[in-house]
Amino acid sequence: MGQGRLAQSDHTTEWPAVLKRAYKEAHHDNLSWNPIIVEMDKPNAHKTFEALIERETILRVIDNYDEQFAELTVSRHPQLYRASLDVKRESLKEYLLKHYAGQQSWQLGSWVYFPWTGVLVHILQDELFQESRTIRNKNLLTVEEQQKYAEFSVGCVGMSVGSNVALSLAITGGSKRLKIADGAVISASNLNRIVAGVADVGMSKSLVVARKLYEMNPYLEIERFDQDITKDSIQRFFEAPWQLDAVVDEIDDLKMKILLRVEARKRRIPVVMATDLGDDVMIDVERFDKDGNLPLFHGLVGNIEELLDREVGKQEWLKYAMQIIGVKNVSLRMQQSLLDVGTKIVTQPQLGSTALMSGAVAAYAVRQIALEHPLQTGRTLISLDSKLRKDIVSFAYKRELSRHTRQLTQALEAM
Repeated sequence: MGQGRLAQSDHTTEWPAVLKRAYKEAHHDNLSWNPIIVEMDKPNAHKTFEALIERETILRVIDNYDEQFAELTVSRHPQLYRASLDVKRESLKEYLLKHYAGQQSWQLGSWVYFPWTGVLVHILQDELFQESRTIRNKNLLTVEEQQKYAEFSVGCVGMSVGSNVALSLAITGGSKRLKIADGAVISASNLNRIVAGVADVGMSKSLVVARKLYEMNPYLEIERFDQDITKDSIQRFFEAPWQLDAVVDEIDDLKMKILLRVEARKRRIPVVMATDLGDDVMIDVERFDKDGNLPLFHGLVGNIEELLDREVGKQEWLKYAMQIIGVKNVSLRMQQSLLDVGTKIVTQPQLGSTALMSGAVAAYAVRQIALEHPLQTGRTLISLDSKLRKDIVSFAYKRELSRHTRQLTQALEAM
């Protein structure tokens, strides 16, 4: 599900006249995903800005530039932050006057147009904007660390859990250069784990995610791959138009997971993978940047690279996936669900809350690597159940889990 649009019908001819007229008059843009930015300090910016207004369909104009700069100023001065609202307003008049330096407000910063919404927004210029949206990170991240984190380029493959990784990177001000890849479209069932709306169903996952990233930070550099990564495109993914510093693997395709690691190891690039397992998150870090001889997937499956030369069926995929994940790391309900895949349920179940948590955990691992903290190769299981549910750590539950683990292991071995 989600690979491509399932229904190909066009029902517009059946619509009543009033709906046809509304559709004809509406603003439609199903293809664009890059914002148009006019930086007002560039040569001929005023002419470029006027041409943009004349050329594009603008449905809303939002100019809260004053508020952005005022809030940045308050955040720079702790003593002003603690003052009353009236004192803040009075004090800010002088800061704003100095900032404008005789220019009109609209002539400063940047104007950003989002073609898919028809919205034109006035924002701070790049450097001030980045400071504003990360200033509350201090001093959990120092200014130097924030800059280093922003310059760390990441490629995210798979835009279900991977979309949450990309969003987590962006929201913390990391990885101003991102590559996102997914050849599937958003299905209604994807809405349980992707931050998207009903209007996004049937649209490219990578397109929807790129739009959301740009709406968070229009100054990002995003390279979008709207087809699944293949042997033919993987070199471009790693190297063009700029090289990656890390890869986040959030895809189901076993052969592509292998190929990503082969290519990452060849280039001495670390790989991070977050796996959502019911209410648990398992984070895997493979520091190929530190050791170019590391076995893939921590050596849990020997000679797995041989699978690149042959087809892998669904049952075999599940067998290898469980070897990589480890049956013992899967909760009882998740184990029971896996045995129902293909008979009672169509695929492995996922929860949106865990997908969001997976994104945050993977982004944390990427940040540690970017800041050169001593994050080692290895695996960590983060289990909310074990910390918050007393019944989950009871002897009776552990006995049932152990019994079911043996049952699932035997079923996998019989495949």
